[in-house]
Amino acid sequence: MLVLIVLGVALVSSLLTGGRLGYAENWHLKGLWMALGAFAVQTALFTRWGTGFVGEALVPVVYVVTLCVLAAFLVTNRRTLGVPILLAGLMLNMLVISANAGRMPASVAALEAAGRIEEADSLRLHGAAANCVLMSDSTRLNMLGDNIVIRLGGPVGSAYSVGDLVALAGEAVVVFGVLRARPSGHQSEEGA
Repeated sequence: MLVLIVLGVALVSSLLTGGRLGYAENWHLKGLWMALGAFAVQTALFTRWGTGFVGEALVPVVYVVTLCVLAAFLVTNRRTLGVPILLAGLMLNMLVISANAGRMPASVAALEAAGRIEEADSLRLHGAAANCVLMSDSTRLNMLGDNIVIRLGGPVGSAYSVGDLVALAGEAVVVFGVLRARPSGHQSEEGA
């Protein structure tokens, strides 16, 4: 939910400050298939079917591989407005995930405070759930884990990492910039 709100605000802000929907057709990312493939694998991976397909022991390995693919995609497109910020967020998350055997440490208290009671209970009961591991004294780099609570009213909210929020800021800048990608050869109104 937070992602949709932030990206919606970025889109509206771009439009209100001179961005144009038509400029989006001039915006291109190299190797977009890499990012789409990595997202598809991640989406499937953290389902009962995906975990059963690769096996619980390989889930963290496949997850880290998909993060590396996303990093390669972002490095390829590093000159795109906002991508360096997005890459910094991803690298922060990769650092803590790699330090914890392929899972993000998540605070049960933060999940509960954010209204994610079922996820907190599952994490407490099993020690790991989806891409997360129970944050404890034995997990590393906990300050970079999922421990920042953001509530959006009612039961809607989540626990985020520093990397998540940096990446989200980068995504917002990318969305803002998409509507500003003028066609090549387009002169500004001041220069005309």
